[in-house]
Amino acid sequence: MTLWGNDPSVREALLRAGWSEGRRIDISRWVEMLGSVGYDPHPLALRIWTEFGGLTILSVQDREPASSLHVDPVDACVDSFEESVRIGGRYGEDFSPLGMWSVQFRSYMSASGKVVAVTVGTIWELGTSFSEALDYVVKGDGGESRAQSVDWLT
Repeated sequence: MTLWGNDPSVREALLRAGWSEGRRIDISRWVEMLGSVGYDPHPLALRIWTEFGGLTILSVQDREPASSLHVDPVDACVDSFEESVRIGGRYGEDFSPLGMWSVQFRSYMSASGKVVAVTVGTIWELGTSFSEALDYVVKGDGGESRAQSVDWLT
């Protein structure tokens, strides 16, 4: 199984974003910058950054509302280390920065793969794995909103 799963529409969205099989980028600058503010990225985050870093993955045209994931942990989360600690404490595992979901919400990934997006007082569980989160970003799920109001993110 790949990091992105095996859904054809997700693969097409990745290709449109500039991804290709075997893609690897140098993430050493990200690791250094994030480490300087307290982050210790877990191995899964390093794998995701290396393969998908710098990409903006867009939803299919008929997804309502439209969605995107921009994989750039520094741009999104370099100044929000304490927030990642609160999220990790709430879920009982380490969270590393991932990027921005739908342009405005910081996103994080746990060591086990759970992906969440946050803003003040609200969290969205985008998926229990990176591939599930990509599926949600690209295609949605047609269900109710995943937004949850939380007082611990204020």
